[in-house]
Amino acid sequence: MNEIIRISFWELLGAAGLVAIAAIVSIMLRLKLEKEMIIGTVRAFVQLMIVGYVLDWIFALNKWYLVTALLLLMIATASYNAMRRQTKRFPGLMSRFALAIALSSVAAISLGIGLIVRPSPFWDPQYLIPIGGMIIGNTMSSGALAVDRLYSEIRLRRGQIEAALSLGASVHISSLPATRAAVKAGMLHIISTTMVVGIVHLPGMMTGQIIGGVEPGTAVRYQLIIMYILIAATALSSLISTLLIRNLFFTKRAQLIMPE
Repeated sequence: MNEIIRISFWELLGAAGLVAIAAIVSIMLRLKLEKEMIIGTVRAFVQLMIVGYVLDWIFALNKWYLVTALLLLMIATASYNAMRRQTKRFPGLMSRFALAIALSSVAAISLGIGLIVRPSPFWDPQYLIPIGGMIIGNTMSSGALAVDRLYSEIRLRRGQIEAALSLGASVHISSLPATRAAVKAGMLHIISTTMVVGIVHLPGMMTGQIIGGVEPGTAVRYQLIIMYILIAATALSSLISTLLIRNLFFTKRAQLIMPE
C-alpha cells in the first residue's frame, strides 16, 4: 500500500470551496438553498473539527464512561433531530424517539460489536464510537422516516381506522395497515443501499479504511458486517418508533385523535 496522503488545513478549506458549485446551481434555478448550504458547510466544518479533538482525547484516555457519555450525547442529539424532522410535532414525541433509538442502538451494538467484532475491551473507542455513531445515525433516520409516514398514513386512513374501532377492533388491528406502511418506509433506504453497494455505491467506512491504508479485503469484510448490523438496527428502530409513537394517536378508550 502507498503512503497515506496528508491533507493540510488549506487544502481542506479549498475542498469546502467546492460547495460554491452547488450554490451556483441554487442561484441559477432560484432554489433559495444558498443560506442553508453556507450554514451547513460551516457547521459541518466546526462540528467535525471539534469532534476530532474530542476523539483524540477520548482515545488517549480510553475510559468506558467517556465512551458511554459520548454515545448518550449522540442518542440525545439524534432524538432531537428525529423530532425536528416531523411534519407535526406533539408532546411525548422526543422522549419516545429517544427510547426507540436507544433500544435499537444498544441491541445492534451489543449483538454486532459484542458478538461479531469483539474488541478487547468492549468499550474500545476505536471500534465502539465510529460503529456506534453509524448505528445511531441510521436508527435516527429510519425512525424519523417511519413516524413521518405513520402520521401521513393515519391521516389518510382516518375514516377506515375509526370505522374499525367503532366495530370493536383493537387499536393494533385498526391501525395495522398504517403501521406496516410506516415500518416499510423506515427500512426502504438501507435495503435499497444494500442492493447496489459495491456496484454503484462504495460506502464511506470502506473507502475511508482503504484510503487510510487498510487492505481492501479487510475493509470489505468490515463494511459487510456494518451493513448487516445497520439492516437490523433500522428494522428495530422503525418498528419500535412506530409502535411507541402510534399510541399518541389514540386515547386510553381507543379513540383516534390527530395531534395538532
